[in-house]
Amino acid sequence: MSINEISINKLEAANKSFGVYSAEVIPPDAYVCRKNDKQFSRFFYVVNGSIIFDKGTENELRVKKNEIVFLPNDVTYKSQWDTSERGKYISLNFVIDDGYLTFPGKICTVAYDRHGTFLDMFEKLFDIWSKGALGYEIEILSGVYQVIHQVFCEMTYRKIKSKNNVIYKGIMYLENHYLEDVTIKQLADMCHTSEGNFRRLFKKYKNISPIKYRNYLRMKKALVLINSKEYSIAEVAGAVNMPDIPYFYKIFKKTYGKTPKEMADFTEKE
Repeated sequence: MSINEISINKLEAANKSFGVYSAEVIPPDAYVCRKNDKQFSRFFYVVNGSIIFDKGTENELRVKKNEIVFLPNDVTYKSQWDTSERGKYISLNFVIDDGYLTFPGKICTVAYDRHGTFLDMFEKLFDIWSKGALGYEIEILSGVYQVIHQVFCEMTYRKIKSKNNVIYKGIMYLENHYLEDVTIKQLADMCHTSEGNFRRLFKKYKNISPIKYRNYLRMKKALVLINSKEYSIAEVAGAVNMPDIPYFYKIFKKTYGKTPKEMADFTEKE
């Protein structure tokens, strides 16, 4: 396909699948959304004020300024703004059904915007949506995935921190820099703890040592590269920072039960 052949198909359907909206509301503005009233789910950013979902029920949820709540389309809920000042929101509406992403099946707070990162993203998407310039649909779709990625990172960060308040910084660093040869001492220093304590807490959390976990992450990446059929085994080993081929073979087989060559042959047959 040449660049001249790229097009946006089913535009009307696409416009129903995503959008970005913003408004100010005067409390106590209330709204009832019934299950499947909308085709899309939403990330709802509270720019100003606070809003209560399902007030007085066991599912009551208060969302404050700078918080983002996920609103699935297949639930019924009632919302009511609860603030002495005008409320304001930006709603990012989307439909993603690619079998890869799984979203919560209930209304929940997914992020707190500590540094304004999300607000910048939402405001930029609203501006793109409002102007509707050439190819804006593609920009919006790209932005939706960027927001989802940021939400995923935020939720992962909060989960790790809540369970591992002492070593969460080291865990997050390892998750994001597993291709580097970072040492246990460096990870422990990030957390202001000893190497021994870091190892103990890490194994308690992951049921595996930090080095073995780093190798596991590298092997996951290696498998993706092998399945792409775009790289030689040596190139894959180098890409995951394991240029020692025998060692790479050893760790890969220990992880997946097959050597990289056997895995490549297996995926080739499929």
